[in-house]
Amino acid sequence: MYLVTQENSVIKKILIFIFIFTISANSFSEDNDVLMRMYERLEMIRMQMQQLTEENQQLNNKISTLQDQQDRLYQDLSKKIQTLKDELNKKNNISNDDDRLLEGEKKTKQKKDIIKKIESVIPKDEYELDLAKPYVNNNFKKKLTEYQSKNEIELYRSSFQLVKNKKYDESIDSFSAFLYLFPESKYASNAQYWLSESIYALGDYVNSMINFAKVVENYPNSSKIADAKLKIGYCYYSIKKWKEARFILSSIMKDYPNTSLSQLADKKIKSMDAEGR
Repeated sequence: MYLVTQENSVIKKILIFIFIFTISANSFSEDNDVLMRMYERLEMIRMQMQQLTEENQQLNNKISTLQDQQDRLYQDLSKKIQTLKDELNKKNNISNDDDRLLEGEKKTKQKKDIIKKIESVIPKDEYELDLAKPYVNNNFKKKLTEYQSKNEIELYRSSFQLVKNKKYDESIDSFSAFLYLFPESKYASNAQYWLSESIYALGDYVNSMINFAKVVENYPNSSKIADAKLKIGYCYYSIKKWKEARFILSSIMKDYPNTSLSQLADKKIKSMDAEGR
């Protein structure tokens, strides 16, 4: 636009020059006619340039208007996309909540099924079936002062070392003391599991099964739940409750596919098949 203005200025100067020259050259009539025609032509060009300038300005205005409209459309579209994303995220969150609820209900049902089956095969007059209570073994109280001299970490580590050394009678007492002294410890579920393993190692499969069930019942977020379920299946096998053993072992394969626990459960089921159980 700046260039157009400059050209108009130059044309005006040329026209003025021609006009002055024309006045001073009256004696040259033919040349005067030529110059007048040139003047008219230049004037026409100037008018065309002015028209083009105006049209160009109109186009620029239209382009600016279209750009504004485009920006508003993009903004509206962006808002709509964000709204759709928010709605989708909300639906996904609701769906995830539903999935977690269903998964929680499923685990609760499985836990109840396990406990129910345990109660159905254990003589209640011989065993303590209150899973909320710690293992009934007061032997540890004879050395309670010794256990109390250790802090939480020390007692847990020394108890676990007894399991590694296969001193199961002592590990039972030590882990029982740990659960008695530190019932809210973050290691409590592991202590309950290794207590159960120690009992299992001594061949007391019924008491072992009850204590493995306490891991499932009392520590729903424990990393040892799957291991405890597997050992419950082993305990059923050891006391010759084949139907219950299959139920537990099959649930391990279903709930924990492609894991070492699933492979162990499958191996035990195949052993039962080979034995005709």
